[in-house]
Amino acid sequence: MESKISDITRSLDFSHAETVDLKGEVKLLQQTKRENNTIIEGLKNRVEDVMQRMNNQEDYNRRNNIRISGIKELPNGETWEQTAEQVSTLIRDKLQLPSAKLEHARRVGPVTRLAPRTIVARFEHFGDREAVTRNSRKLKGTGIFINEDLCPASQEKVKNQLPLMKQARTDGKIAYFKHTRLIFKERTGPQPPTDDGVAASGGGDEPPWTSYRSVVASGASAGVADVVPSTTHDVAGGASAGGGVVAGDSEVTNEAPVERGTSQHRLCRKDLRDRKKK
Repeated sequence: MESKISDITRSLDFSHAETVDLKGEVKLLQQTKRENNTIIEGLKNRVEDVMQRMNNQEDYNRRNNIRISGIKELPNGETWEQTAEQVSTLIRDKLQLPSAKLEHARRVGPVTRLAPRTIVARFEHFGDREAVTRNSRKLKGTGIFINEDLCPASQEKVKNQLPLMKQARTDGKIAYFKHTRLIFKERTGPQPPTDDGVAASGGGDEPPWTSYRSVVASGASAGVADVVPSTTHDVAGGASAGGGVVAGDSEVTNEAPVERGTSQHRLCRKDLRDRKKK
């Protein structure tokens, strides 16, 4: 009997020792897991940072580019030269920018019968590209839209925010994109009809001089808003998609759209300067 008890005791001691060893191994594995998770999280952050840098670099490389949608294709296909000629004609005749120097233009995407393919046009100088973007409001009602040429990741950010922009316009706000940032401006002057199009530039409805307060919504997902500290800006010449002039919470004092260069516009400018001095 004593011998059996002794055997059981030794067996229990052995099991206890094994349990202690296993607990030690589990603790070691848990520590290793925590360390690996920390390393993985760091690597994920580095990969995201590298990807963001790559996207920023690609967007920078495309900074002289625009994407034009709505220009009809020639029935039997067209060469790059013919595409470039169509873009040059648009810029010269519709936008009144004969001095803008086009480097090249080409159609992108598969051919379909539903709509003409988008044109990617590149200018020799960034200033020419900006001038074209600013003047794209002259295309309102033509069915032609001009937007920035962004990398796929940035395009996805913009796409995710399109419903938010459309809703803002339905609510009577001014909404447009500046790069991948969605800009909202509350109207306080006379409100022109809401533009139902989601491609912002060609259907831009921003007046050249208006009173507003703006809030910037940025980030990959729509609806995440960051309020920028309030500052006072002297704004002349409104904003279009990809070429917005305001990226903050801004306020201009005059209450109605005023044509630039007129005596009323100069009085508004003078009134704003007097308010700043006070």
